[in-house]
Amino acid sequence: MTGFVATRFEHSAIDWPDDVAIAADRVLKGTPTASTFVIEDASTHQLGLWRVTPGEFVTDHAGYLEYIHVLSGTGRLIDEGGVALDLGPGVTVLMQPGWRGRWVVHETITKAYTVINS
Repeated sequence: MTGFVATRFEHSAIDWPDDVAIAADRVLKGTPTASTFVIEDASTHQLGLWRVTPGEFVTDHAGYLEYIHVLSGTGRLIDEGGVALDLGPGVTVLMQPGWRGRWVVHETITKAYTVINS
């Protein structure tokens, strides 16, 4: 196969960009910050690693689907209807376009993610 490229990323060895505060209008508890290590960014999709510190904040997946796989940390995703999904290492989640809810981060979470714009 020609043109095949495979790149390995160790989340524990990433040179993470500086943390950025989650927007104040989204925060429900604490002072969570996040850092995003983008692996690929295109008009149709984005792939990368994301790290967020403890706190609670709302999210709205208007216009995009997101697939995540938790690498480390613990917390919960809670949808608008109150359905909760516990997060921890090894958990994989698919959030459809229009999914709304909140993140509750107990211990800093690192996730691998794929966003597909709809």
